[in-house]
Amino acid sequence: MDWNTVKLILRHVAEGLPLFAAAVISLGLARLVFLRSTSFNSQAHLFDQPNPAYAVAFGGFLLGAGLALAGTFFGGREGGALEAAGKLLIEGVLVVALLRVSILINDRFILHSFSIAKEIGEDRNLGVGFCVAGSSIACGTILNGAMTGYSLDFLHGLRDIALFWTVAQLALVVACAAYRKSMRYDVHRLIEFDDNAAVGLGFGGFLVGMGIVLRSSLVHAGKGTLGAELAISALLALLGAGLLVTVNAVVLRLLFPKTSYQEEVEMNGNLAVAAVAACVTVAAALFLASIVQRLPPQ
Repeated sequence: MDWNTVKLILRHVAEGLPLFAAAVISLGLARLVFLRSTSFNSQAHLFDQPNPAYAVAFGGFLLGAGLALAGTFFGGREGGALEAAGKLLIEGVLVVALLRVSILINDRFILHSFSIAKEIGEDRNLGVGFCVAGSSIACGTILNGAMTGYSLDFLHGLRDIALFWTVAQLALVVACAAYRKSMRYDVHRLIEFDDNAAVGLGFGGFLVGMGIVLRSSLVHAGKGTLGAELAISALLALLGAGLLVTVNAVVLRLLFPKTSYQEEVEMNGNLAVAAVAACVTVAAALFLASIVQRLPPQ
């Protein structure tokens, strides 16, 4: 490697530093939004009386924000580093807003039978913490994919990000309903009344896996007309949701051939089994993501 190559690499890294700084500022904004828009006392839940449920939910939100903001780097160096950093900050505001909305969607449509704030803040319910973290990570992964799309200009890009995120978010809600139907136990009841962290961890792992699959349906969207691109993403997203729910049920049977996964998490609250299952679900989602992806443009 000659000196010219070294200089090119150093310049490339240096030009990316303003983008990195803008992303860090946006992540700080995500932290501030979470702290100011929720009823939790962060000082109390993290330091005075440590609450693992809050920590998992808060950490998952920040990780989801990081995943989403990483997508803003796609094509981010066009027009000069400072201009690109300014655009990233604007996109960061949209990302944080949509990510915060994802928790509201979780509260209203995914874990709709009880209050997330009460379960985490008062009951310190770790299962709910896992679900909120999984939802945030899934949403961040979805936004990461939406950021890689093609739009006419910057303003149209902001609109398209919101539209593609909406399509994928609807598919996520449908997939969660199908997941609950595929389990022989009542996911909501076990998480709310039994504080079953294992059930919450398994559900959270499925949410993360679903986010990975849905991201694949959005990557590099926007090369055709908006209506056609949204329809393609919706079809791929629904196919991916159906495949992951089906594959997840099969994998859980094959993963523990001598015992029942559902019995272990329902009756015994077995976190060890749930952790392995969640990781394997994410692995299966990574495989499916290579199948549920957009066709190359003709």
